[in-house]
Amino acid sequence: MTLRLLLVRHGETEWNQQMRFQGQTDIPLNAKGLEQAESIARRLQHEPLEAIYSSDLQRAWQTAEVIARFHELSPIPYADLREMSYGVWEGMTRAEIEAGEWADLFEKYRKDSLRYRPPGAEYPHEIVERAGRVLQHIREQHQQGTVCIVGHGGSLRAMLCVALHAPLETFRHIRLDNASLSVIECGTDWIWISLINDTCHLRQEKVQPVI
Repeated sequence: MTLRLLLVRHGETEWNQQMRFQGQTDIPLNAKGLEQAESIARRLQHEPLEAIYSSDLQRAWQTAEVIARFHELSPIPYADLREMSYGVWEGMTRAEIEAGEWADLFEKYRKDSLRYRPPGAEYPHEIVERAGRVLQHIREQHQQGTVCIVGHGGSLRAMLCVALHAPLETFRHIRLDNASLSVIECGTDWIWISLINDTCHLRQEKVQPVI
């Protein structure tokens, strides 16, 4: 029995476009993000989805709702899929942080973001723990079939780290673009990654089926 988990990062927001720290601030998709959500939804329209789990932040929820239209499903909200919190830096650009009181801390953060965090922020090990709970819950609820998980760059990178049994440092070295697709496959006593950060549906190339 195999359980296939289709991991989808939400579409673009204005803060993504402006390169602002977004974190858990609840920002909606912009026009491009809505188009991206439509593109990933069409790519997945023939997938036999049993369920769609989504972060309850609206940029992910909007993406999940577009995907759900093709499957007569209602997304299931899951707060543990939220993005990592960035505390006082949320809403700020790198230039704004470097020009203010957090400049020294930002330089330390840039070199070692696992150890140095803005005030009020979440640490990477915390989001990895959240992602582990999500993965465990979904594997308990669905022993086989195909499930879609819509989240954020941070929460989905954390889930990939859990699936890989990778050290925390790996979190910093995974890239997930807006509306990208990654795939985790699970068996009773095994788990592997079969796709990471695929965005061919956004480049108007021939969409490859999810293996």
